[in-house]
Amino acid sequence: MKRLIGIYREKECSPGQHQSNDALLLDAISERLRDRGFRIDLVGSLNGGGPPADAALVFSMCQSRRALEALARWQDSGIAVVNSPSAARNTHRDRLPDLLQRAAIPFPQTKLVDTAAELNGAIPRNGSLWLKRGDVHASIAADVQHVASATDLPQAIAEFRDRGITTAAVQTHCAGNEVKFYGVGEGEFFHWFYSRKTNGGSVDEQALRDLVTRAAAATGLDIYGGDVIVGSDGELTLIDLNDWPSFAPCREAAADAIAELIRRRADAR
Repeated sequence: MKRLIGIYREKECSPGQHQSNDALLLDAISERLRDRGFRIDLVGSLNGGGPPADAALVFSMCQSRRALEALARWQDSGIAVVNSPSAARNTHRDRLPDLLQRAAIPFPQTKLVDTAAELNGAIPRNGSLWLKRGDVHASIAADVQHVASATDLPQAIAEFRDRGITTAAVQTHCAGNEVKFYGVGEGEFFHWFYSRKTNGGSVDEQALRDLVTRAAAATGLDIYGGDVIVGSDGELTLIDLNDWPSFAPCREAAADAIAELIRRRADAR
């Protein structure tokens, strides 16, 4: 019986309701894998230990750099990790814009800034701006802030600095309808819905699927989600890409698809 290890998301990266949704997803996947004949051990953290020599595969929701660095060492020792640590790290905002630009994925103009330094150089703008922490994804609502004008930006950046966030991403606003999406593999599972609709622009679902699949491939993600803006002319712009979302609106179907992906990867080892 092959042993698989599942790792829950760190509490600091999964606040409030997200924490319970993340745990429910990992539990649902584990149940399906046990039904397929695997031994599953679920752990809450890496605890600084070395790689488990008898594990065929690790499926991890970890997002912190410390955890991803540890998982990278596990992977270097020969253990498969889903998502790979490098793919998870690629979704952090100090890497993601460049990766998407090289893959010709439409993405808002983004500038990384040192929160302890004076602002200099061109700041992207399209009326209003967005300020986001530049390392991991949002842990609390204040990690992503709408900034009405560039004159308000220094104060918002100072608030990030005072909270211990050293790097921030300043991103131009992208107008249109906001779509949330979830995916597994290369189109093996795909789910989307409007999270905000303010105009009559409609979604070309195949174009949406193609866009997010290309973005996942550019970053190396197998299990992913995020947000796309649909312009009034139907133009699609990716504004966020995450590894291991909670899939809360489609958890049961997503758990089926994720468990099947993990089964194939484990059986191939």
